[in-house]
Amino acid sequence: MKYRQAFLKEPYKFIIKEVEHKPKGDELMIKISACGLCNWELNFWSGKLNFLGYPHSLGHEWAGVVAEVGPDATRFKVGDKVSGLARGFGGFAEYKVISEKSCEKLADSVDPKYAMGEPQKCVITVLRAVEPEVGDAGVILGCGPMGLWCAQALAGKYLDKLIAVDIDDKKLDMSKEFGVTHAINSKKENVAEVIKTLTGGRLADFVIEGTGVPAILNEAQRYVKSAGRGKLALMSSHSSAAPEFDFRVAVEKSLQIIVAHPNYSRNEADDFRRAVALINNGTFQNEPLVSHEFKLDDIEEAFKTLENKPADFIKGIVVCN
Repeated sequence: MKYRQAFLKEPYKFIIKEVEHKPKGDELMIKISACGLCNWELNFWSGKLNFLGYPHSLGHEWAGVVAEVGPDATRFKVGDKVSGLARGFGGFAEYKVISEKSCEKLADSVDPKYAMGEPQKCVITVLRAVEPEVGDAGVILGCGPMGLWCAQALAGKYLDKLIAVDIDDKKLDMSKEFGVTHAINSKKENVAEVIKTLTGGRLADFVIEGTGVPAILNEAQRYVKSAGRGKLALMSSHSSAAPEFDFRVAVEKSLQIIVAHPNYSRNEADDFRRAVALINNGTFQNEPLVSHEFKLDDIEEAFKTLENKPADFIKGIVVCN
């Protein structure tokens, strides 16, 4: 089958090429509904990363519908909705060929346009890293899509407190809609003091850092309890070094610092399976977070917008079909 696919020709320049592939063995041909825009891929867009040479494909947060199956594929049939765990890129395209082992079935009720399971797989990795316990107080720093997905997954009566911190009141209001018990605007309030008051002086059992701002790491450890084994989990990617980190605070608190990125996962495929299960049961809600949609032909505009996010930007997707 021939189809159109976007390739990064050089930094800041995409081209659309016609390619041709056919599923073999246990492979599936997926008609891609949409592919999410990921901050990490800005490293390729700017030329900071380029281990594939030019031109190369991008896009790893995709979902779609099975259009064709290889002769050895047994798990899926034509018409099934699926989300895929990226093995390489290729999501910014009309179609993608991938082994069925890397896919999970979406419920019939789920719109694959809003079912990008890969970033939620990363959220599952973070949540399994912090291992929340009944009655914990948890803090989410940053109400971007990853922080809001954490809020969706952690909401309910399991925790004592679920606290969101951001500088945008609209995003904080959204976090409360998803089940956060308390929202703090760090431009208006002393975050450490508010958390201390809310927890009766105990502070947080775990803090999930999702801002991507290195300077906040030093302050974030002050939100963690002093009783020992409190967790500070780094969820975001950081493009620059933190200006300082006072390990005296970490030593005093016997703090656990966890870099909960994909390589930390016990089993990425299992994290992905769990993520899709939460999409299917409605825990992860993607559509309310999608603030910007772009056509495949407008992929350069999409990346420019991702790089220079407008105030109302939460999550962007490229609609491929």
